[in-house]
Parts: sequence; C-alpha cells; structure tokens
Amino acid sequence: MAEPLNPAVHGVASALERLRTRIGLREERLRGTELALDTLTGLDSVRALVNAGDTPERAIVRAVRAAAGTLEPTMSIVADASLSLELSADQVPDTDLYAQDLGKRRDALLRNWDRLHGLRSVPPGKVPSPRALRLEVESEALTALAVALTTGASSGESARAPAGANEPVTSGPRLGVSADSPEAPTLLQTFQNVARALRASLTRDADGRPAGWQNDLRKLPGEATAVSTAYGIRAMLLLEDGLAADLIPVAESLRRMAYPGGGYASRGQTGPRAESTAMVLSALRRIAATEDFDAHTGRMESDLGDFEKSRPFILTSMLETSLLLGPESRLVRVLVDSLLAARQPYGDFLLWPEKSELGLIDPAPSVAHTARAVRVLADVQVMRPASQLQDALDQAVVWLKQQSDLHNTYEFIERLHDGIESVRTWHFTAAWVVKALVSAGVPATDPSVSNAVTRIWRSYGHDTAALWRWDNGDLPIWMTFDAIEALRLANLAVRSLPGPAGARRCEAGVA
Repeated sequence: MAEPLNPAVHGVASALERLRTRIGLREERLRGTELALDTLTGLDSVRALVNAGDTPERAIVRAVRAAAGTLEPTMSIVADASLSLELSADQVPDTDLYAQDLGKRRDALLRNWDRLHGLRSVPPGKVPSPRALRLEVESEALTALAVALTTGASSGESARAPAGANEPVTSGPRLGVSADSPEAPTLLQTFQNVARALRASLTRDADGRPAGWQNDLRKLPGEATAVSTAYGIRAMLLLEDGLAADLIPVAESLRRMAYPGGGYASRGQTGPRAESTAMVLSALRRIAATEDFDAHTGRMESDLGDFEKSRPFILTSMLETSLLLGPESRLVRVLVDSLLAARQPYGDFLLWPEKSELGLIDPAPSVAHTARAVRVLADVQVMRPASQLQDALDQAVVWLKQQSDLHNTYEFIERLHDGIESVRTWHFTAAWVVKALVSAGVPATDPSVSNAVTRIWRSYGHDTAALWRWDNGDLPIWMTFDAIEALRLANLAVRSLPGPAGARRCEAGVA
C-alpha cells in the first residue's frame, strides 16, 4: 500500500487539483476564485515572496512554477500542462498546451508528449491513455508538486538528506557558509540573489525612475542602452517568471529608445542594426505578445544584407527573434538558409567560423559560433523538422561534445557607415555550449554539459557581486543573462546539476 500523505501535503495537493480546472493556476483566477487558498498562502515560499512585495496571487503562481521546475521531468511536464504554468511556452508552438480549457491542455500534452520530453533531454516513455492521464498521472504529478512545495524537495527525495557527494548539486554556498555546508543555497535562492543584484544595478533618470541597464553592471557613470536593457529584462523574466510591477517603467523606457523609423542600436552603432533590433524585440515580444512590431521587424529585415549573412552571430540573433515573431515567415526561411550556407568544411564536419566572408584565409571553426547556431537551429527543428537541419545539428553536436577548450572570445563587427563603424561583441562560450547541447537533446548529465556548467560557475561572483564576471573583472549584463538561461535550461532537463558548491566538488573529483 502507498504510504499516506501527511496532512500538509494532502491539503496542498487537493488545492492544486481544484485549481487545475478551467484556465488553470493564473493570477486572475486566484483573484476571482471562491476556493480557500489558505493552504497555499501559508507556504514558506509564498510568504517569502509576499514579504518581498508580491501580491498573494502572484506569489502563489511564482512559487508553484518554481517548484514545478524542480520535479522529475515527466512530473514537471504533466504539472505544467495541468495547471497551465507555461514552463515551455517559448519552446512548443501548440497553443492548446496552455489553453483556457483543461481538456484541450490534456489533448495537447498527449500530442506533444515526445517533443516535451525531448526538450528536457529525457526519453519519453509510453504515452499514457487519456483516462490514465486524467485519473492517475496528473494526480501523481500534483502530489509530487505538493511535496516539493511543502518540504522543499521533489517527490522521492528526502527533505533532510545530508550534504555530500550525493546531494542535489544545484546547491551552492550561502553567504559566509562553507561550500560543503548543508545550508548552501539552492539554485532558486542563488537566482533570487542575482535578481536583487540586477535591481541594484539599474540606472535611474533625473526623477529617480528606473531607466534600464548599462552594459557593465559595476557602479559606473553612464546611461542605459537599448540592448543592455533588453538583456536585463530577459534575465529578470527568467529569474522571476514574469515582469514585476517595479520594472514596467524599464520596459517603457526601452520602447522609447527606438529610432523614429523603427529599429534599435547598441553601443557604438550610429543607427539601427539588424542584430540590435533583434535583441530588443526578443525582450519586448516576451512582455507584450500582442504589440505591433511591424515597423521594427520591417527595419530588421531590410537591414539583412550580404554582410549580415556572412556573420553567424548576426544571423543567429535575428533567427531567434524571428522564430518568436513568426516561425512560418519568409524571413525565417531566409535566415535558416543563410546560416546553413555560412558553414565551412573542417575534416568530416561542416561547422561555423566567426565569419564566412570571401577572401578569408583558412578561418578556424568557432566553438561559440557553432554553439549559437546549434541552439537556434534546434528550436527550428522542433517547429519545422527537416532532414537537412538534423544532419547539420548532428555534425555540430558531435564536434561540440569533443571540445574541451571553452575559453571566452570576442569579435569585431565592422561596417561601412560614414566611415568604418566598429563594434566589439563578446561570447560566453561555456554558457552557449550548455544551451546548444541541451537544446539538441544531449542529456544534462553528459560530461560535455556538466563540464560546461562547471565552467559557468567559475565565472560567478558569489557574495562579491552575485553576478557573472568577464575575465578582466567587468560585469557584462549579457554574461549574466547567458549564464541564467543556460543554467535554467539545463536544470529543466535534470534537477541535479553543478551549482556554485557542486562545481567546486566536481573540480576536486568528488561529485
């Protein structure tokens, strides 16, 4: 017989089962429900968010989403669809997965069963019958979620397990605590520290309103820029599962940074450029899905010329955003074809160099640029499967898994605009390798992924800055975003990954 649930877990599980109906667990649903929410508002994680300034409704949604992300992949996937938590909203084009009707969500979950598991880098197993999903699997998933919410541990995982080589290695050192202490923070707590550090790094206008972020998050004089602010918004969306009320002025400030005819520029650019516009739209689209971006997308597409088609960095930036705006668009097809054409032969592989301009003398393959290409093409392959794409991914993934040198790199983007416009762009190689390999289906426990995760943590500032630092001591905002996205993506694939403390144990040969 199954061991009976303790009353706290049973109460939370019952509340979640009632809330899965209709539109699921949404803030507006909680504000209008007649259901008693005491079992949820009394959770430690919810109280902590309310104390930090969230409304009870928003705190419940954020706490449940965070806990769902820690579950075993199948349980996480089922809880996500059942409660409409939108954990995979940007990765699965089937809108019914988060429909306002539970029956439609269940049907979409079964249709996308293999795809959703593939995104988590785990085998899908047998697809349950609709009856088994409704009566058994959902109940199991919501119970596991209730356990995670009430004990801070996933189902089947002891809430008081001793620290050591077998502990979940998402944990890391709390301020002033030994790296091997059982009190080391979870990945979620580390992300909360990062969110506070990002807020503290906001620049403000003359009236004290937050205006955005600079590229370097050290306390330096200067103004917010469009691309840096876009990275900051995307980072906060990942860290807090939505745009908090205090950051709405930042989004409004970002909109005002557009050029009159559409488009955006980064530092050192004298006018709108395709890659900068793409980076900003990637943030704005995530916080305003129904907004009209036609002027910006038109400008971005018109800026795609032969030079841009020779630069994998520019192509991948544009392609990522274009998939958000219209995965079936002509621009997506042009960008995919251009990105595949930018590969160069290296032995048995076709890989991406930093640039593929005419007249180059034996350019070397780039780990960072190949990883960027794999990351976005894996998303294309999920939406629009093609044998040519799969072949390109297979070759690049095999090569990336063989690479042990994950040093950071940079490139100069030089354009002719009233002279030569030269902009330097940096790449956090280890983060891109994690994003690429996990997106392409490599298990997060594979040595090539776990080694790259360890490299990501080596650049983390811990209690000094709670942000990621470049080799020279700068704190680039895009570097913190890349680290967060990589770690979050890998953590969704498997719940035990090197954190700040785990990384140190891996280096010592303990993990």
